Amino acid sequence: MIVSKRSAISNLFILFSLIFIFMIPQEVFAHATLKMAEPAPDSELTDSPEEIVLTFDERLENQLYSIKVFNEKGERVVNGKPEMSKDQKSIAQPLPELPEGNYVISYSVISADGHPIKSSYVISIGEETVFKRDINQQVLEKQESSPAVNVLKSSVRILFYMSLILTTGWIVWGAIHTLEKEMMPSFRQRAFRLQIALLITTVGLVFVQLADLVDHWTLAEIGAILTGTTVGLSLVASVLLSLFGLPLLLRFKWLDLIWVLAVMSVKSFNGHAAAFETEIRSMSMQLDVVHLLGAAIWAGGLLYILAYWKKQREHIRQFLPFFSQVALISMLILILTGVSYTLIFLPELNYLLHTLWGKLLLVKVGLITLVFVIGALLRQSLKKKKEGSISSLVKIDFSVMVIILGIVGVLTHLNPLPENEPLEWKNEDQYIDFTTSISPKAPGYNHFKVTANAQKENLEIKRIELFLIYQDNLEIQPIQVPFSEVEQSSNVQFKVNGSYLPIEGNWTAELRIVDSEDNEKVFHKDFIVY
Repeated sequence: MIVSKRSAISNLFILFSLIFIFMIPQEVFAHATLKMAEPAPDSELTDSPEEIVLTFDERLENQLYSIKVFNEKGERVVNGKPEMSKDQKSIAQPLPELPEGNYVISYSVISADGHPIKSSYVISIGEETVFKRDINQQVLEKQESSPAVNVLKSSVRILFYMSLILTTGWIVWGAIHTLEKEMMPSFRQRAFRLQIALLITTVGLVFVQLADLVDHWTLAEIGAILTGTTVGLSLVASVLLSLFGLPLLLRFKWLDLIWVLAVMSVKSFNGHAAAFETEIRSMSMQLDVVHLLGAAIWAGGLLYILAYWKKQREHIRQFLPFFSQVALISMLILILTGVSYTLIFLPELNYLLHTLWGKLLLVKVGLITLVFVIGALLRQSLKKKKEGSISSLVKIDFSVMVIILGIVGVLTHLNPLPENEPLEWKNEDQYIDFTTSISPKAPGYNHFKVTANAQKENLEIKRIELFLIYQDNLEIQPIQVPFSEVEQSSNVQFKVNGSYLPIEGNWTAELRIVDSEDNEKVFHKDFIVY
């Protein structure tokens, strides 16, 4: 028997509304990215710098951050821990006097959303030093995981997300829906199995995230992560809630619902929602909880139908109309929160086409559209009492749901924003070849360098000018990069640091080269600053 359907639906609607109300999406970003480095990547310095300062675009965790400096032999030449700024957005490493040569600056930080940010770049010191960017490759290769390890990590995340949604969904339905007495033993047995799956995958997630975050598996580093970072505390709380749920759940319905909300709230501390500024963070985390709750109710209901379709056919016949109404509300909530979440993360919707996160999200949107089609066919089959069609449609709906959960399990660890990569623009013709680099090619402070060589005998390069044209607003006049004058020669190099890319968007680099015969050649290169 199903008791008070209207009351249950109303309670669910009120639950969603109370969490969601007053939440207005604002433009913020996920995943920390390097905003400015001093010295900048690819810098060619005449003297040893006094310190390295790295500034990121969002708050960092105040544990396990480092800046390491290596010479051309791969030896670490700087010891000591960097200092973090009060706003936790920059770290600074004092330097001793460094001799002439090439150096790899390797940094590691933890973003506020729990993701490790590790990379490195090269600088050179000394006027006669030959710049060797290739010495960075060895460091980068050491920081990369093998494909097999990456597949294993992704599999653990997907299984965790599926266990989280199915377990909490199953518990919610046990709390809001009245079961037949003879169904209770099997319902409890399935709940226990789901809880065991959640506990195992949660522990697996702990190891996966620790593997990403720690450099050495020492008790000190593990303890610093688990007790000194938001993501670590979230992982510990998730494991404890999974353990406590085994003896406590399915005794009191109010306790079951509190447990579900607690599990989802703790999960929201370990992900993109936790990366935002303080005034937005609580809003984004509530939005995350609502989205998880909507997914759990839909997925848990489908699992309930499949579990009892054969042995409790009459009960499921009565349950299906109720589930259809609740599932529709849940899907609408999922769409509303999903759209809001996307608008929070992305400053422009066309960024969806520039990242794997965006492309997978579009696939997810297509699958959710399919779910609505399946739902419409299911309601039609319910009216006509076509049991064969009902069974097939529920199985298809469940299969689509599993695929969606798998996609979301991957999405939770991907960066929603496309990452800026240094511009390396090369061009060759029979008279002149050049290389133009902009690093890190991010809004604000950048390192600009143009190296040009004359290929024709007795031809020299007289002048080079670099203009940056902002294509998204042509009312902004081209910005000239102010290179210093150099002596006319067949081989020249211009370089300067400065904030000549002030705005994100579509840009064109216009390079003008004048040779000793007063011939001017103009070259163009389009690029995007995210």
